[in-house]
Amino acid sequence: MRKYISILLGIIMLATLLSGCAAQPEQSKEPVNFVFMEGVTALTAADMINRDPDLGREIDYNIINAPDLLAASILKEEADIAMIPTNLAVQAYNKDLPYVIAGTSTWGNLYIVGSEDVASVSDLEGKSIHTFGKGLTPELVLLMVLQENGLDPVEDVEINYMNSAAEVGPFLLSGQASLGVLPEPALSGVVMKGENMKVLLDLNSLWAQARGVDKGYPQSCIVIKKSLVEEDPEFVEKFLMEYNNSIEWANENPEALGDLSEDLLLGTPKAAVVQGIERMNIGNFPIEDSMEEYQDYYQAIMDFAPDFIGGALPDEDIYYTR
Repeated sequence: MRKYISILLGIIMLATLLSGCAAQPEQSKEPVNFVFMEGVTALTAADMINRDPDLGREIDYNIINAPDLLAASILKEEADIAMIPTNLAVQAYNKDLPYVIAGTSTWGNLYIVGSEDVASVSDLEGKSIHTFGKGLTPELVLLMVLQENGLDPVEDVEINYMNSAAEVGPFLLSGQASLGVLPEPALSGVVMKGENMKVLLDLNSLWAQARGVDKGYPQSCIVIKKSLVEEDPEFVEKFLMEYNNSIEWANENPEALGDLSEDLLLGTPKAAVVQGIERMNIGNFPIEDSMEEYQDYYQAIMDFAPDFIGGALPDEDIYYTR
């Protein structure tokens, strides 16, 4: 009898242990911190933010409005995933920060705009151009395009540098300048406000022609923390698929994208979204399809301003691989 009682007690204890284990909730994963600037890059994620797809863990969408805060989120390793300028990705890599490039958010969206009649780069000879970003991508792209088309940026063109694109636009609209370099969406705002303002030259297309690449130069990219790639590769793949879907949706639905931009406070008015969607150069996301463009862009920076990427070319370990 004692034997049966012992067996029965053992069964009860085992059942209790098993039920207790079953009752324990599965340990939840930490939310993923997704950081990006307002403006065009935010638009690429608009549909994803709006749908907030179930990817197996929570995503915190952190939209910021200052480049230095974006850089700080990488330098302090606060971001798990971020949309950042492609040169910042190399700076981080050269500082041994744990991020890999997973794809392109936007390609070059710098344009020469103005009230003059300019049909080709050669028409810029003897002209004055107001631009911004001295020592950064806007200067690099402009000087490279001028040189590749036979113009000396010092002797043949007068280049006036301003602090930001926000200063170039008012100069054009006030008539103090007749030619300027602007990115989207600031470009659309100027064209809509200025009766004589025209989009004259696409610097990304001119870069592509000069450098012999298909897509131009990668302006902003998505980086992912290596630890997230290693610990949760399934989530990373789902995230990249949903983000790519969001990019495709953005290109196909400018009106709805404009509505989302205003509803989600992404920093671009609907009118500018609809007017400028084709010039924003969103698309061609997968990194494996764009290696030539990245390598060419980094080499061009290395030749022009090495400190802009931290003084060294990255190797293939900077890129996300499946």
